[in-house]
Amino acid sequence: MIRVELEEIAVSGDENQFLALLRSPDGEILPIQIDAMQAVAIAAGRTKEGLERPLTHDLMVSVLEMLGVGVTRVEVTELRGGTYFALLILDRSGVPLEVDARPSDALAVAVRVGAPIFVAAEVLAQSGLRDDFDGSGGAEA
Repeated sequence: MIRVELEEIAVSGDENQFLALLRSPDGEILPIQIDAMQAVAIAAGRTKEGLERPLTHDLMVSVLEMLGVGVTRVEVTELRGGTYFALLILDRSGVPLEVDARPSDALAVAVRVGAPIFVAAEVLAQSGLRDDFDGSGGAEA
């Protein structure tokens, strides 16, 4: 597993698709397609803005906290048939619990609690993209 950071939520050119961009320490970008509602949920969790009413992921975090369950980490474990799979790794009194989750849901929870995000090396090898931009607006030669 390779620790990554949630770099950005990007909008595709036609503005109908959203991507969660995960960046590895060596600069690889893993783009995971998410829907508009999940993009909003992740963005809301990142900004930590107090909303009038809790979103679904806020509710989930509240319930986990009341039950004494901590979120240890998120793992994007595989890419199968064009679909990414993830686990939400929880801890209850020292007992690890693995919960199958869509990556977008797992990311929305992770940003709310500050949990680290990991991606399987095989997943990065399959679909990670090199970030060959130098910040000047063009690709490196």
